Amino acid sequence: MIENRKYISMKGCLRTLLIILPLFAILFSCANDMEVVNKFIDEETEPDLIGVRVEVLRSDSARLQMKLVAPRFIQFASASEQRDEFPEGLHVWYYEKSGELRAEITANWAIHDVATDLWEARSNVVITDKDGKKLETEQLFWDPKKGEVYSNKFTKITSEDGTIATGDTFTANQDFLKWKLSKGRATIMIKDEDKNED
Repeated sequence: MIENRKYISMKGCLRTLLIILPLFAILFSCANDMEVVNKFIDEETEPDLIGVRVEVLRSDSARLQMKLVAPRFIQFASASEQRDEFPEGLHVWYYEKSGELRAEITANWAIHDVATDLWEARSNVVITDKDGKKLETEQLFWDPKKGEVYSNKFTKITSEDGTIATGDTFTANQDFLKWKLSKGRATIMIKDEDKNED
């Protein structure tokens, strides 16, 4: 009887081991699989932050300088080329120190290169300023460090008086006070004065 009990208890231990060992194997294999998965996650394509219906305000001394609204925002902070993307476009308002609206920008797509601080906007880019001037192009770059805005695509500028100027490339200071179109053409609006006939 004693030998039989030992046999039964040995049999129970074997059963327990046969149940526990696979559980340990599963746990350790899961840990190993996660390590393998993490190695395959590409920091270049996996965003660090995703925002929906984003609103960004920038102020100085409690005065609003800029307001940005975007349906979708994606940040790649861990990538070798750190960048902020606005794949569904953006709408930006710039304000004077007085609080008056200085300029308004819309685009269907935009990206900000963090290392160079260079902004690029594409597809239906429109800028309007406080004087009623309107710029339209398909691609626009803004370099805040140099204080420059430029485009290598066809650009159309409509002045407040209806004068239209177009060109193959465009450069300006970021305040749009001085600008230049290369290979430019213009349609000038001339107001007819009513002449009184005697």
